[in-house]
Amino acid sequence: MRKLVYFSQKDPQWKDIMYSIWNEKKQTIGTSACGPTSVAMVISTLTGHTVLPPKAATYALNNGYRTIDDGTSWDFFASIAKRYGIACTQTDSLSKVKKALGNGKIVIASMDMGNFTSGGHYILLVGITGKNGDTWIDVFDPNHDNSNYGTDGLIDQGIKNDGKVSAKEIVFVKQAKQYWIFSQQTMEDNSMNAEEKKVF
Repeated sequence: MRKLVYFSQKDPQWKDIMYSIWNEKKQTIGTSACGPTSVAMVISTLTGHTVLPPKAATYALNNGYRTIDDGTSWDFFASIAKRYGIACTQTDSLSKVKKALGNGKIVIASMDMGNFTSGGHYILLVGITGKNGDTWIDVFDPNHDNSNYGTDGLIDQGIKNDGKVSAKEIVFVKQAKQYWIFSQQTMEDNSMNAEEKKVF
């Protein structure tokens, strides 16, 4: 089984690197790059080639996927997945996401206001389990010390502030806006030419 890779957008190695298209120094990887950090985890997990959050953030900046003041655009994920030869399917169906997780795939979710964010936030879903009659989804949160989880019992933090939590299914029913399902390419998918498959 593959080893899941975790990165925090607030890692001291890169949290202060600017992530802005208009030279706004307050927009950094630590404040705004949950999307690139999440996809860096995806790429590093599925390809075995370590891609750190700054590299994914640079791809977003260079290819027009960083918005002025609303984080990273949804089109970013399919684009960078193709760049690295990873299969990516966008959906708003939680049932498809649950099936994908059950089949060992990993999923990025765009979350609305609630248990993960007071505005908007991308997180990585890495597994699904049943517990006490409820369905729980395992999450790698790029905001490792997220203060939005609350005390309503919908988030199980496990080890506090390590970025790895579980959330009840209802959280996604009510708060998720969109998903991207990622997996290794099949032989049929691998028909792209060598130039397309090169990493940047």
